Amino acid sequence: MIGFTVDIEFVWGFQARIVGLSKTSPSFYYPPPTTFLGALAEVIAKKNNIGEDVGKFIINELSGNLLAIGFRPINCIPVKYEDLSRIIMIRVSGDKIKSPLPAEPQRSFDSPAKGKTVLSSLDENPPRIRFFIILKDKEIEVENNILKSKISKITLEEDHFWRIHRLGSKEGTVSVVDVRELQDTDIQCSEGRYVATNYSFPVDSLADGEEVMRKWEHEVYANPFDKNIYIMSSGRECGIFDKYYQDGLSSLKIFKVPIIISSLNPPNYSILPANGWKAYSIRHENKREVVIGK
Repeated sequence: MIGFTVDIEFVWGFQARIVGLSKTSPSFYYPPPTTFLGALAEVIAKKNNIGEDVGKFIINELSGNLLAIGFRPINCIPVKYEDLSRIIMIRVSGDKIKSPLPAEPQRSFDSPAKGKTVLSSLDENPPRIRFFIILKDKEIEVENNILKSKISKITLEEDHFWRIHRLGSKEGTVSVVDVRELQDTDIQCSEGRYVATNYSFPVDSLADGEEVMRKWEHEVYANPFDKNIYIMSSGRECGIFDKYYQDGLSSLKIFKVPIIISSLNPPNYSILPANGWKAYSIRHENKREVVIGK
């Protein structure tokens, strides 16, 4: 077992929109866990010269190796909004391309309202979020039987997390400002007893609990523990969007997420994990931090 805490600093915020809605869709409060895994997968692929056809399956390996993942805001409040963005519109009817057409530029563009989330800092520092991730093993293998591809074992290191440069769309530029690698001896695992956490956690892990400090909201994410986020169907690759429609609710997981409303009293939740879920805790800066996982 190995863990990492990663402090990420945002320039302004991010774009990570809710899957399955129309072209006008709202953003999340925070980058979903699968977005963080995708950013890590991109770094691993680049560092090991893995092509795009195999590289996207790194997310499967990370999810299959995942024990726990959570995040918490350090000094910021999420503000969701939608603004009009001019985009190139692609329309195809049968085998005929309707747009974009150079001869008819007025039919080649659209202006939908796209969701974005601004992270508003509560102090003099740029907005920051801390991710806390626990993995079964430090090594992963990237293998896909259908693609007949296999990459030898890759060892996860602090450097992989330091190289994360965006979360969500390419406009969501970030800087990693701190990474801490946690060994097995640094992590305490418990189950069947109450713990206090200020990290996001899956709702189905909750046997009992109460909100100690406000505020907590609900968000529905693609299941980060699903080791088949990317699959092959009818000879083609299918991603999160396809699984959303194929598997329905089974591919999704509801999370409780913390929202800071006062820097003096950050959100806190007392929780009794159930149904096989466990609490993983560490000592960080003289405080105990807890994340809920498998």
